[in-house]
Amino acid sequence: MFWLIVGLVLGAAIFWLATGGKIKLTWYEWVLGILGIILILFAIQNYGASQVELEAKAGGLLLLVFGLPGLIFAAIAGVLAFLRGKKETA
Repeated sequence: MFWLIVGLVLGAAIFWLATGGKIKLTWYEWVLGILGIILILFAIQNYGASQVELEAKAGGLLLLVFGLPGLIFAAIAGVLAFLRGKKETA
């Protein structure tokens, strides 16, 4: 049920950004943002599965290996969009 809700929320957010959002994203911001989201979700899923299988060390490592690059990619996409939007309004 968790993944269904996450998918619906992310789908609605991406639909809003693509159609009616005030923020216009370039293609590379879309790629970085979606890649970041995919990596973050993959890290969360692997961490949860590793905890269920009582492999806490592997879960933490997978969270670091996949989650940190996902956060970096998502942050870069957000900062690029913010700076470009700030430059266009000024």
